[in-house]
Amino acid sequence: MKYQKQWGTMSKLYRIAAWILIPAMILPLFTFGYAYPVYAEGKTMTLNTARSLAIQKSGAYESAQNAVESKKAARESALKSLKAKQKNLASFRWTPLLNFKFPQKPDFSQASEFQFKPLQLASDVDVAEHKLQDTVFDINLKVNNLYVDLVMTQDKINFHENQLESLQEGVAHNQARLKMGEANQSDVDRLQKKVDSLNNTLAGEKRTLAADLKKLSDMIGFDVTTGYTFEKPYVEAVIDRSSLPALITYTEDRDQSYYEACAQATTARLQLSTNYGLIKEKYGGDTNIISGYVNQALNGQEVSTKGFKQDYKKFLDKIDSYWGGRIPIIWVWWVPLVWIKREWLKGELDGIRYIQDDPYVLFQNVLDYMGAVKDQKAAQKELDQSVEDTFNQYISVRAAYEQAQKDVKKMENDLKEYAVKNRMGLMTMEEYQDQQDDYEELQNGMLDAMKLYTTTLYSFDRLTCGGVSSLLSGTDADLHTAVVGESYVEKEGKEAKYFLKSIIQRQMFELTLYFPEDFPVEITDYELWCDNTMIGQRTAVDKSLRALTLEKDKVDKVFIRLYNGSDFVDDCTINPGDESGPLNVTTAMNIRKDETGEIGTYDTTVSDVTGLVSISLKPLESEKIGSFRLLTEDGTPLGDGKPITVDKQFTYLGIVSLDLSKVKIELYDQSQGLKYKAHFNTDSKKIIKDEE
Repeated sequence: MKYQKQWGTMSKLYRIAAWILIPAMILPLFTFGYAYPVYAEGKTMTLNTARSLAIQKSGAYESAQNAVESKKAARESALKSLKAKQKNLASFRWTPLLNFKFPQKPDFSQASEFQFKPLQLASDVDVAEHKLQDTVFDINLKVNNLYVDLVMTQDKINFHENQLESLQEGVAHNQARLKMGEANQSDVDRLQKKVDSLNNTLAGEKRTLAADLKKLSDMIGFDVTTGYTFEKPYVEAVIDRSSLPALITYTEDRDQSYYEACAQATTARLQLSTNYGLIKEKYGGDTNIISGYVNQALNGQEVSTKGFKQDYKKFLDKIDSYWGGRIPIIWVWWVPLVWIKREWLKGELDGIRYIQDDPYVLFQNVLDYMGAVKDQKAAQKELDQSVEDTFNQYISVRAAYEQAQKDVKKMENDLKEYAVKNRMGLMTMEEYQDQQDDYEELQNGMLDAMKLYTTTLYSFDRLTCGGVSSLLSGTDADLHTAVVGESYVEKEGKEAKYFLKSIIQRQMFELTLYFPEDFPVEITDYELWCDNTMIGQRTAVDKSLRALTLEKDKVDKVFIRLYNGSDFVDDCTINPGDESGPLNVTTAMNIRKDETGEIGTYDTTVSDVTGLVSISLKPLESEKIGSFRLLTEDGTPLGDGKPITVDKQFTYLGIVSLDLSKVKIELYDQSQGLKYKAHFNTDSKKIIKDEE
């Protein structure tokens, strides 16, 4: 009964300490990206605020910004220099010393520089801009980890201070009972030893907290050493293995190292294609000797280096063979008397002289491209494996954290039973204290597991370049929904905008739309059109559209077609060369409903050379249309007035001055009988049957 009296109060105090800590450790089931504040007096420094301040203060971010501006300046300077060189070569020049230079064609190295250098410089700018976004991920991870360390230390200090208060009360209580002979000196000494140990632990934790506060203040450029509280940064998330492929794809599209490897491969391919085009243009059919090897490389196939080098030498011999031997220049009675070497007639850019600065340039370009492709594949494999390994680590850490929670809960229930046994005299104070020590150790272990779980998620999010937070903040499984915070989506202003992001890793682009909340027309879906060809498929407005890179030199018009459900809204022309721009929804206040009476579609093309306009009609097969005729608004036939079969185009010069919406159409069946009268809908490019 002595033990019961001694520990009746002690067990209550320990239970109080335990219940103080349990809510802080067991209940922080936070959605990733959100945090709940510590309700205390004073100001609160949130994690998001700390991240923003750290970016503004970061020297690394400033350096990355300067690198972007430096690359842009270098590009602008180089482009001006190239333009001046081109103009200089094409102009007549002379010096006061009467050194005359006439217009001349560029040699291979100059022509290659004129074509390839701008592309290379643009790639350098893209890599620098991508690095700027990657720097943000690095800064966020550093802030996240320091913030977690800081708050975790605060939580441990709070827990240990509560524990110390209970222990000190227990020591005082048992010292009083010792004087009355109701307690043992050894028990009091043991408690005092634990108090001393806990004081040392608290002193160390407070020093650590002070150091972390100083580090955070330095990192964000804001003094938070006093007067600030901090929100709980702990996160809990369930990421299924089914999400792993989407996370890998998301990471591949954003990882800096893989991006640089892809940029190098793309640049090497551009250089190979540029140089091959120049050499083929110069030497014509002679390039067939090596064209097979070049095409193999461009198609991603292995190239026999030994065979390529042998044939390349044959190519060099071939292009210079036309200037071997001699030719007669003076004839007498059809008999050549004076001969000269053919080489004397060789022009400055003839034969091998065109590529004399680097005769084996294509051979080297092929090897460089093959090497860059191998490096790209290796970087992709390494990145994919890293994401998978980190995912497996996350699974293990999550399992350990969940087990720690279960162990603490079980031990908590066991302690209740041990307290009853202690009061009944069935368990000594020393035995009960051993169990209490085990419980406290489990609590500390769970805190460490929670910290590891949180930092693992933050590290996983960094590795995936925000993929984890995107997945858990509303993005669907394919991770193609535009996420607030992406560098290329600036959701500011009151106008509708489009954003085009190049995904060099896949030779693709990504299109994202933004409409302000107060936009007067509801937009649910959109399509991307290049001339009369739809790219990809109709896409929900809150998702991004991906497709292969546009060949902008082969496209006359690029526009985005907007829909509200099944209702057509408007076509907005965009410039595919711009990364972003406004969406001019001219019919925003007058949504056009799908017209009834649609019997087909039409296309129009304009010849840049002749100015002729060609119109192709594509009636629905079910209408059985055989031919058609076009007439002006007053009924005058266009052209010769004869019906044209639907498999042919109607070409007419005067049509360019007409409003197509006012042109009348007569449609005939297979037996040349008039079937419909119709008109063009120039907004939707549809053929609409006239109402009778």
